[in-house]
Amino acid sequence: MLVRTRVRIENELRGLLRTFGVLFGKRVGSFTKRAGEIIAGALAASPDMRLVAETLMNARASILDQIKVLDRRLSAIARVTPVVRLFMTAPGVGVITALSVASVFDDASRFRRSSSARAYLGLTPRRYESGETSRNGRISKQGNQLTRKHLYEAATTLLTRNLRFSTLKAWGLKLAKMSGFKKARVAVARKLAVILHAMWKTNTPFRWSEVDA
Repeated sequence: MLVRTRVRIENELRGLLRTFGVLFGKRVGSFTKRAGEIIAGALAASPDMRLVAETLMNARASILDQIKVLDRRLSAIARVTPVVRLFMTAPGVGVITALSVASVFDDASRFRRSSSARAYLGLTPRRYESGETSRNGRISKQGNQLTRKHLYEAATTLLTRNLRFSTLKAWGLKLAKMSGFKKARVAVARKLAVILHAMWKTNTPFRWSEVDA
């Protein structure tokens, strides 16, 4: 919620400046630096606009401070939670995703087979059968929506960031070329759910040279 609020404030400031003919453009170093340049430059002759922009930036700074408070707390929890540290050995999996998956799975013994984790999180395709027709449809989207979103974000990071090579990334990129990025992201998220459960069940860090745990 805090991150969404921060983004909304940034978008409001961009839109307001655009209304008065000032383009924010690309960030130069950081959003704060670019906003400071505009406030000191383009808005110098407009006290009222400068006041509005400064007020929005102060609100953004306050939101960022609160985000840091929660980030520090999450990091502290991660440090003392072995399963979270274990999950974070997987590429693309940060503190929030690791905590989210751990809380949803609750116990490694919840599933006898790790492959069941993907269905539990609604990441398996629905099956449509009618007469002689049998095909896979969209994923079921059952289970925890937020954890599914976190796995999507982890998959996106794995596929798009310059992370250490893994066969999981190679597999995902190959699938992206064949079927498109969106389908590849879902497939990698599904694979991650299975891998993370298997890691917890066997207490084994991520295997960088293997797709399946």
